[in-house]
Amino acid sequence: MKKFFSLLTALVFSFVMFAPGFALAADNAALSTSQKLEKVEQMLYGNTQGGSLIQRMDMIENDVYGIATDDPVLGRVTRMYDYLVGIPSNGEASFATKLNMVEWRLKESMSGDPARSRIEEAETMLNGTPSTGAFAIRLENLLKLTAYADGVVPVQIVTLPKDSLLKITFTEEISSRNNKKGDEVRFKAADNLYVNDVLVLPKGANGIGTIKKIRKPSAFGRDARVDIEFMYVYGIDGTKIPIYVGELAEQEAKTIAGAAGASIAGCIALGPVGLIGGAFIKGKQVVIPAGTLSVVQTSADKEVQGAIYQGQ
Repeated sequence: MKKFFSLLTALVFSFVMFAPGFALAADNAALSTSQKLEKVEQMLYGNTQGGSLIQRMDMIENDVYGIATDDPVLGRVTRMYDYLVGIPSNGEASFATKLNMVEWRLKESMSGDPARSRIEEAETMLNGTPSTGAFAIRLENLLKLTAYADGVVPVQIVTLPKDSLLKITFTEEISSRNNKKGDEVRFKAADNLYVNDVLVLPKGANGIGTIKKIRKPSAFGRDARVDIEFMYVYGIDGTKIPIYVGELAEQEAKTIAGAAGASIAGCIALGPVGLIGGAFIKGKQVVIPAGTLSVVQTSADKEVQGAIYQGQ
């Protein structure tokens, strides 16, 4: 028992006492402690947990490290947030990059589901049943089982250029009848996106947009219209990559849609004539089915940690 405790203590030290520094994305730098904790819980479990701050951190550290530490709780929250969300400054792959690459290796897609369920699913696919123990150790084991020598994911910081094109598919139906202004729009990357041989945005990566405006059918034959503003898609390292629909995406979308084309200007205007990739209308309403294909482009150069492609 004493030997077992010593091993657990060594494990904790390896993750929290001698861990490399982390660089965080600018949009995460000003988060409060409670916001960081909520983001950690959302990433691990898919929802926030009940209990006091200390109780919640004890559970998280037990799940991630295998043992809870007794350091000041505010520091524990920041350290865990950095470990799960940050990018190691020593050139190693982040936790998010490792998990995304395991899933991509197994399915060539990235679900964006909670880390716990993704680890369990990968273990079931490889071993027939989920494992137990610290998430950090289980993730390292999964890396070794998915053709990464010694569990090391080769990564590189690269710049994804402005106006890089990305095909996407809507994951939920959108309609002028049932949706309203301000509704969140979810979609996924339909293809992998590389910078040279570095995978920066994997197929299946989640993206978020919002309905900017809905015009209902009206008199004189004016049909419904839905304007969707695309906001960002998550890179392989969890970075939010800003996107929009400009001229390049508009032209590519028209190519996909065929002769019908599409009316696009800063956001995507999906009307009854210019529907993209299989969208259709019921009467005078606009319906965009789940699975509809469209195109977006990056709105600015974005530095991300990508995984160097090694073949399968």
